[in-house]
Amino acid sequence: MKPFLSLCMIVKNEEKVLQRCLDSVYGIVDEIVIVDTGSTDATKEIALKYTNKVYDFEWTNSFADARNFAQQQATGEWILVLDADEYVDRENLKEMIRVLKQTDKSIEAYDVLIYNFMGAYGERVLQHRHTRIYRNLPHLRYDRAIHEQLRNANGEYVQAAQGVLTVYHTGYMHQAVKEKNKHDRNAPLIEREMKAGESVAFDYFNLGNEYLSKGEVEKALHSFIQAYQHKKDIRLSWVSYCLVQIILCLKYLQRFEDALQVITDAENLYSETADFPFLRGEIYYLQHRYDDAAEQLQYLLENKDKYPHTIKTFEYVEYDPHMLLGHIYKYKGDLQKAMHHYSSALSFNRKSYEALYHVLQLLARVHQEEEIIQFIENKQLAYDELSLSLLLRIASALQLEKVMAWYVSKVNDEAARHGFEIKLNILQKHYDKALQRILKSSVSNLQTYIRTGSLDSYDLLVLAFKTNEFDVVRLMLHLVSEQKEKEFLLFLMNEHKQKPEQTFYLLLLERTIQLKEYDLFEQFLSLKNHFSLNVHIRIGHLLHRYEFMDIALQLYRSVDNMSEWDAESFVNVIEALAVKNEVMEAIQHGLLAISFGHRDFRLYKYVIELMNICGMSEERKKMIEQVKRIYPDSQWLFKKGK
Repeated sequence: MKPFLSLCMIVKNEEKVLQRCLDSVYGIVDEIVIVDTGSTDATKEIALKYTNKVYDFEWTNSFADARNFAQQQATGEWILVLDADEYVDRENLKEMIRVLKQTDKSIEAYDVLIYNFMGAYGERVLQHRHTRIYRNLPHLRYDRAIHEQLRNANGEYVQAAQGVLTVYHTGYMHQAVKEKNKHDRNAPLIEREMKAGESVAFDYFNLGNEYLSKGEVEKALHSFIQAYQHKKDIRLSWVSYCLVQIILCLKYLQRFEDALQVITDAENLYSETADFPFLRGEIYYLQHRYDDAAEQLQYLLENKDKYPHTIKTFEYVEYDPHMLLGHIYKYKGDLQKAMHHYSSALSFNRKSYEALYHVLQLLARVHQEEEIIQFIENKQLAYDELSLSLLLRIASALQLEKVMAWYVSKVNDEAARHGFEIKLNILQKHYDKALQRILKSSVSNLQTYIRTGSLDSYDLLVLAFKTNEFDVVRLMLHLVSEQKEKEFLLFLMNEHKQKPEQTFYLLLLERTIQLKEYDLFEQFLSLKNHFSLNVHIRIGHLLHRYEFMDIALQLYRSVDNMSEWDAESFVNVIEALAVKNEVMEAIQHGLLAISFGHRDFRLYKYVIELMNICGMSEERKKMIEQVKRIYPDSQWLFKKGK
């Protein structure tokens, strides 16, 4: 009997993930065809446990060639295409097969929804659709060296229906990308396709994605704009995604007004898509227009039924709005609402470090650690090794000693557990005990401590200076790979005379604050004159964030030329002066910042509100009208101007 559904795969050195993929389909698909393009690990041995249809194929720098070769070996009526770092839900796959068996003959292919897990632990999920199921017919073949697509014999790309299958992809997680050097592999293949000139718009889109993943935002933006301008049909699946990428590039470049204009245009085209109302709220948030952002994000949450579709990620519907609302209400001091939104975000994504951090941080303000442990147990937040590691890293960052002590013994990985135990020693200020354990650890174990996040360079530096045991710093020189970080370590030991990178210095200062080692903070603060003058401003930002407002104020004022202050400096000084009830001076600082060209919305808002307190009604009215010209879409300004 002829097979109904054949799985076709091309693989190379996939021993870490292939079994997971094949386990998800084995016994459901009727045939498995695996084409190996040159594995040197155990990939083929694993494949042969599931099928005898394993073929060697000499790589031709074309994914289409390999896909078509795999199709030639398949005998099923339909073909399912998966990569080794993907997998499916078995029941969902059975449902898709039921759909295929009832499919009209006019349909030749189906798109599937692909969830791409991102980050170190898969804590973020992006999505896209791609044609992965098609009839095994001679006139259907792949073309393009990369980002291959199905074509008919007449040269037209196949129009696919939307299937019910969801594919889960882990290949974009940090470690997988690093191991495979995907960027180095993909770019030359895309450039080859661009020279062929058959799908210029799609090639620009893919090139933009490559640039963006490497952090080359300006190049990415240019490529995405070229892709959109060269598109042949707005209904193509990648076009809406391209618009989202343009907005994100503009956001990263802080071209917020341009981003809002693109969002407005996009909403006219995709009125039922959640991405654009969320991105509008996020841009408002980044402009520090917190009231406008809260109104926009709350509207999205309350009207989810109006936005049944998402383009880039379903997290734009709930998780991301809740997180931003948590930040907004925390900034406003409404901790009850902040807790509600952070908890909602955590319910939506239990892997989120950020959500769990903020939930525990707020709990720590008003609850004993025993109550926090009870909360964690009730919510079952330490349900596996990964979640346990996540919890311990957060507890250590928040100095929750009892929480750490309760959970550290539950870590199964011995090296990781030892790292967290040393961190607990540091939190408890048992520095000599921590030092002895560090000195007895192998370099391999130290690398494990750092890799798992149980310890980092700044913990070890604090330990070295608290115990005057600088062999620890010597040891760190073998652990860090970045040259600038090595130069900073040598600077602390008076062995590097040039100005070191100030980022490491600021992180070290922050760690001393977190550990409440204020004498050590003062010791390191005395080194500030070895850095450029703007380090005073950045230390001021750090101290203000930890609510040491008076010391932050002194540091800001130590920079005599106020034209060198950034907008954040003025905002923080205004907040500090307002707390001290020095309202007129706060207004003067706000007006001075505006005269320097700073357009941070908080500056205008503070000036408007403080003028109201002082009864400066005419000046307040003029200020509102001035700001309306800069932020014409601000509902907060509209209400204040009535």
